[in-house]
Amino acid sequence: MKLTYRGSNYEYDIPTVDMVEGEVAGKYRGQNWNYRYPRHIPNPKKYGGTNNTKKRDAQAGDRDVAAARASTTVEYYPTVVEVAQVHQANICNILDRRKQAAKAKGDETLLRLLEIESRQMVC
Repeated sequence: MKLTYRGSNYEYDIPTVDMVEGEVAGKYRGQNWNYRYPRHIPNPKKYGGTNNTKKRDAQAGDRDVAAARASTTVEYYPTVVEVAQVHQANICNILDRRKQAAKAKGDETLLRLLEIESRQMVC
């Protein structure tokens, strides 16, 4: 494709991406449609990959596949308190790095302000 920018002509070739068909995602007007992934990106592994699949199959025994999948899908969502604790720790770490940088520069005014902020944040 020939393009022009501010009087400069140049050729732009659109890169082609080799796509791989994934699992069936649904139906549209009676036809199945699948997820598509670029070939260089591996397909997402459900349930933790191959090792977990072998364990799941060994544990499932005579149960059907649907029951085995339902028993292995455990999702964990952190609580608000856990997220707040991690957020507080991250802010304190950033504050410590800023204090170290102020010490290295010799900026006493900034260092005093950061100490006050540190006391307010209870770091």
